[in-house]
Amino acid sequence: MSLKENISSIKEEISTQEQFFENFFKIEKFYRKYKIVIFGAIIAAILAITFFIAKSYIDDKNLLASNEAYNKILANKDDKAALNELKETNEKLYNIALFQISKEKTNATGVEYLEDIALYNKAVKDGDIKALDNMILKQDFLLKDFAVISKTLILIEKEDYKKAKETIAKIDSKSRVEPLSDMLQHFLLTK
Repeated sequence: MSLKENISSIKEEISTQEQFFENFFKIEKFYRKYKIVIFGAIIAAILAITFFIAKSYIDDKNLLASNEAYNKILANKDDKAALNELKETNEKLYNIALFQISKEKTNATGVEYLEDIALYNKAVKDGDIKALDNMILKQDFLLKDFAVISKTLILIEKEDYKKAKETIAKIDSKSRVEPLSDMLQHFLLTK
């Protein structure tokens, strides 16, 4: 029995080795057939990883440079070199810096809500009720409630109390400016 067991174990080992070699040859055949595709995929992956690492490094470098330039502009508004560097590295931060340097600038584009804030400041400064009405009608206007308050104050200043009462009534009870609205409504009760 021992000899039969040895022979069957040898057969099993040979069968296992045959399967191993068979699989090895299948892999080799696959490799030879798709060698170019495999190397292309490996090279593409290496290039993609290199690209993302380089882009991340450049973005971080530009972010630091733009923050330094912005800090220089905050310290000295007349620093043209820092302003130019900021324009090259970060266009949105450049627009914010321009807005801060010139509060009256109304065409600062590229930064969300910045133009709306500039238009709001200009309308309040000029007492432009039509511009404030346009802002109040915009659903996505950031300072909508403040525009209502500002319009109300302009109407009070012009002694048009009826329109002021109608305007201040547009403030929602859940608004953060509701306490200010309440004060204005109480003032307008006597008018």
